[in-house]
Amino acid sequence: MQFRNVALALVFVSAVSACPAQEPPTLAKQSRWVTAAAFIDGGAKLLTGGGESLLYRAGDVKIWDTKSGALAASLDGQPTVVWSVAVSADGKTLITGGYDGKIIIWNMAEKKPQQTIEKKGWIRRVALSPDGKHFAAAGEDGSVILFETEGGKEKKTFKAHEAAVYDVAFSPDGAVLATCSTDKLAKLWDWNAETPAEKAKLEGHGDAVWAVAWAKDGSLATASADRKIKLWNAEGKEQATLEGHKDWVSDLAFSPDGNTLASCSHDRTARLWDVKEKKETASLGPHGSTCWSVAFSPDGALLAVGTHGQGVRLWNIASKAEVFAAPAEKKAEEPKPEAKKPEEKKPEEKKPDEKKPDEKK
Repeated sequence: MQFRNVALALVFVSAVSACPAQEPPTLAKQSRWVTAAAFIDGGAKLLTGGGESLLYRAGDVKIWDTKSGALAASLDGQPTVVWSVAVSADGKTLITGGYDGKIIIWNMAEKKPQQTIEKKGWIRRVALSPDGKHFAAAGEDGSVILFETEGGKEKKTFKAHEAAVYDVAFSPDGAVLATCSTDKLAKLWDWNAETPAEKAKLEGHGDAVWAVAWAKDGSLATASADRKIKLWNAEGKEQATLEGHKDWVSDLAFSPDGNTLASCSHDRTARLWDVKEKKETASLGPHGSTCWSVAFSPDGALLAVGTHGQGVRLWNIASKAEVFAAPAEKKAEEPKPEAKKPEEKKPEEKKPDEKKPDEKK
């Protein structure tokens, strides 16, 4: 009997050893640029935009299952890198903007382009109004274009900045549009006026302002290439400066409750900040490459971080751990000891070829 048990044990061990290692989920293995992200379907899915590079190479829009990490769908139709995505509150409409100046309005039910609008110069950011009836697009020439979502009719264009506009965002009540630019300024606009009127100028950054985000109480945050984040009240008065990032701060997002601010940077980290205490509470990373976008899930439990070279990384806010860790790189086998050879100089490691968004091919 004892011999039989040992034999059975050996057969079981052999069978387990023969089983292949579990394949990492698709999301964990993705390695393309992700420059924009948004949660949909109540957080069950994550929509990302990006592509092969920042310029004219093929762009993509993908939808991921946040439970399994599987690729749920790919939306074809954006020929160059997708720099921005905006989804309506009901999830029926998606707007994307690309490097080639194309703005695409998508039918999410059919996962197909519904209308394509072509503008001169790249479109760095698109944003939908809270009611979904209008959207704004940030232009390379310093202009902001306002559209009616239904039919994609252009409503008005106004000169918002003296240099490229990097971000646009509607206030929670939809009454005010915030913009920011490489001219080192952010501004607040009464966009409903016949000619949009400037309500406030947010001055204080020492370099290009990359991102602007609203909290649910109407306060704002801005992020800059000067490595700083600034907090502002609803009237555009500076409240605090948050420091910690070691390189350009490229994107911002407030948690749904407005208590936490997420930021990401070219220093390869994403960071969490306590808005009330005005201090950093966590650093997520470092990632394997620069970080370009952040987005909270509707319940605030997850944070998506878009990167260059590692696709999108998904973080659990409570545990500060990745949900789907990237597969570990295989290390080369160490050579067996041999006779000592003359010392060789190690070649310099090349940095990733990352062109900044304001550089043209």
